Amino acid sequence: MDKQFGEQIQGMLGAERPDVQAVLDLIGGELKKDAREAVRGFVALTEAVVRAQDLRGAIACVAFYDAHAAELREGKGIDLAQMREVVRRSASTTDEKLFVDSIGLNSAIAKAIVSRLSVLLALKPGVYVSSQSWGFGQVQSLDTFYGKVIIDFEGKKGHAMSLAVAGQSLSVADDEHLMTRYLKNREEIKEMAQKHPAELVRLALQSYGAMSVQRLAERLAQVGLVAPKDWKGFWEAARRGLKADKAHPVEIPAKRTAPIRLLEEEEDFGDKWLRKFAKERDLKKIYDGTLALLAEKNGELPDSYRDVIGARLNFALKGADKTDFARYAQVAVLLRRLNLSTAEEQQRQAETLTEKDEQDNFLASMKGLAARDVSALVAFLLAAKPELKALVLAHLPALNSVALGATLATLKGDEEAGAAVRALLACQKSPFPTLVVWALRNRADAEAWRVPALNELVTQAIHIVEQRLTGEELKMRNALQAFFDSAKWLEGICKELTAFDRTVMFERIQASRSWDAASQKTLLTRMVRFDPTLAKLRRTVRTQQERAHVTSLRSLTAYKLAYDHLINVEIPANTKDIATARSYGDLRENAEYQFAKDHQRVLLGRQDEMDRNLRMLKATDFAGCPTDAAGMGTRVTVESKAGRQTFTILGELDRDEALNIISCRSRLAAALEGHRVGDGVELPSERGAVDARIVAIEPLDDAVKAWLAAIPTAYEANA
Repeated sequence: MDKQFGEQIQGMLGAERPDVQAVLDLIGGELKKDAREAVRGFVALTEAVVRAQDLRGAIACVAFYDAHAAELREGKGIDLAQMREVVRRSASTTDEKLFVDSIGLNSAIAKAIVSRLSVLLALKPGVYVSSQSWGFGQVQSLDTFYGKVIIDFEGKKGHAMSLAVAGQSLSVADDEHLMTRYLKNREEIKEMAQKHPAELVRLALQSYGAMSVQRLAERLAQVGLVAPKDWKGFWEAARRGLKADKAHPVEIPAKRTAPIRLLEEEEDFGDKWLRKFAKERDLKKIYDGTLALLAEKNGELPDSYRDVIGARLNFALKGADKTDFARYAQVAVLLRRLNLSTAEEQQRQAETLTEKDEQDNFLASMKGLAARDVSALVAFLLAAKPELKALVLAHLPALNSVALGATLATLKGDEEAGAAVRALLACQKSPFPTLVVWALRNRADAEAWRVPALNELVTQAIHIVEQRLTGEELKMRNALQAFFDSAKWLEGICKELTAFDRTVMFERIQASRSWDAASQKTLLTRMVRFDPTLAKLRRTVRTQQERAHVTSLRSLTAYKLAYDHLINVEIPANTKDIATARSYGDLRENAEYQFAKDHQRVLLGRQDEMDRNLRMLKATDFAGCPTDAAGMGTRVTVESKAGRQTFTILGELDRDEALNIISCRSRLAAALEGHRVGDGVELPSERGAVDARIVAIEPLDDAVKAWLAAIPTAYEANA
């Protein structure tokens, strides 16, 4: 370590409880001179923080790591896994350890660790908090036994929220927060709403952050500041005031669903903006800022900007390497688009994006990308290294619906892609739900690749609907079931099928137990209406004896309350939104109306799904469950390289992260089910299967029994 820098660090760390922020400021300055020396100082600081068991100091170190990850990796000193361990070992009190256990530390990124723990540590009785789901409230107490915080929200007093949810969804309000000021002086804020609407909107944005016009209206209506009937006039006045105030610029997007944002100053993308951008270190701001500049310059990058933009994008690329593959992909594509990377650099970036080390980098890159970004990424990979087409095609079964659709659209007309799609769709015994949905949605593109005939696709679709699936595959199964439930879609399919194929389809649906009796009857009736000859095949349909699905009384009650809320609150509110939007005029150019109708389809789809589930679900208390093998009603302890973990397997709807309660339908439960003590198992994880061994199978403990006994009495949005 450099002598002067080292002496300063040693002196500061010699204190009984070092000033962590002062040490970090010193390390930050050294990073610009000598990254390796700075990293040594940073490692020494983390060790001192652990010795002092200073959790807040550990959080500050994680925040520093998040801001300087690229430079710290250059110094080869520390990674995110080590930072997680620093946080874990710095927790000293029972409450602190509970908070750390509640945030999902093993999978949380650095920014999430900082935000979640900062919120949880601030939760004291009397503190004001804000929740997107529940609005504004005041903390009453912490229940450390059950891992919950009790909050008096405006709409619900004594609401119990799990610490895991609290860390992710709450923000702590200061004295200048809109709601803090409102509760202390209601008349002042009401007068602001009436006389200075722009000032109230600005205060709301400062308090809650960027939000859409619709969300802003909901926020102000929740507390009675602006009634829905008065919103139009209020917003017009506020909009005029915001636009007129050049000293405090606000970005007001054209789309109603896009967020309104406060700006530090009106962006002119001139020399001042460029100088500020040259110092930007936030990866998202670098990427978004470059896109904003290109939008301002009609898609062209002026020569005078190239050096700064290139330097910042390369900084962002380095910062995202191995930590944020989706961002890495976006930046790599943008560098190529702006001719700021060489062919050799693009090849290296393509290799990074398609490596398979600790995880499958290609899938990690695709995860979370919008369709246009997926298309751009696939085009980038194929342009950089054409031989990567085989890798892309091999991953088709693992892609989600957005990524699959965008990938196949990019490969449209490619015969190798067509052959891969045909081969996957030919697997009738084990069809790929996402690909079947794509083929039925994109008939023209699918037929151009000579995929299996329509009757075969329909047979596969029915087979998928009959399966018990989870995750993305469950979404696809529900999408296929929605196809069949659509009278228009069904009629179109029947027109294309031959009489023989219609007969086969009719018989298959009639024999299936995947539809409830009412839906099955409607489906068969529609087919008979189209083809009356099918009527002779109609059998008297017995009431379906659907297999009972089991869950706890607690979870079933919560599910019923959520269903009641959907029927009595959400759907009626959506109906009002549609009526209000219809009054705005021409429906063809009415974005509010289209948004409300799209939301209606989502709500009605959720209603259908919940209807089906409630007909099948049965409640149980899991009493007397055998413990000779892992299954429902057992606590299973497993041992792997990561140490020992205990999971409690309960019913279909049961899950609680704090108590490690998992659903019997989860992949983890499926991997454990039926195994006995001493058996080796492969546990699923984001990075692939993990080898483990079962060391104990026990009955439910008191904490889980208490959890089961806590029956909810009112709807909770975060249940």
